[in-house]
Amino acid sequence: MEQRAHAIDPRNRRGAEAEARLRRILAVAERMFIERGYAHTSLDAIVRRSGGSKATLLKYFGNKAGLLAAVFDRVAALRVADALGAARSGEPSAALRAFGQAVLGFYLRPDSLVIYRSVIAEGHRYPALAQAFYHGGHGRFVAALAARLQAWHDAGLLHSDDAQADANRFLHMLRANLLEPGLLGLAPAFGPRQIQREVDAAVAL
Repeated sequence: MEQRAHAIDPRNRRGAEAEARLRRILAVAERMFIERGYAHTSLDAIVRRSGGSKATLLKYFGNKAGLLAAVFDRVAALRVADALGAARSGEPSAALRAFGQAVLGFYLRPDSLVIYRSVIAEGHRYPALAQAFYHGGHGRFVAALAARLQAWHDAGLLHSDDAQADANRFLHMLRANLLEPGLLGLAPAFGPRQIQREVDAAVAL
């Protein structure tokens, strides 16, 4: 799988139309992947619901795996922005709690779990899909938190020998007790109190 890279200039009419068309394809694909799962969602069905042509979809995303990677990349980028916005406090523990709540809440959303399961099921067949999912989701969160940890370290507010590794550890601690049961369907939806408890424990550690 290889995602296609095509520059779109939204400042002109054709570019604005193309950008709107891509946003619609991504929105429709996200809904269908969530409703039907990856294996039971076809590109033809996405095209029928979103309009346009299959040629356009293939031009921009390459194949179905590329489209799923683009969907998750779009969703994860929005959630990273949310998490950083929630962590505006300059005091590390309060900011970590806000960041952790936003991130763990995102991981445990029913639609996130559906996409996660799809990647687990298909990632061995499409290594580039698994790579895009990992770096576009978890990797984005790690990079954003590492930058914040490094800033706190430089300001003397927090000690971190390796901000990237510490950010990765923190995110794995957040997910340690809730993500796997959620993925396997062994637990109902987790509520704010359970999420808060896990975040507080990770921040304390």
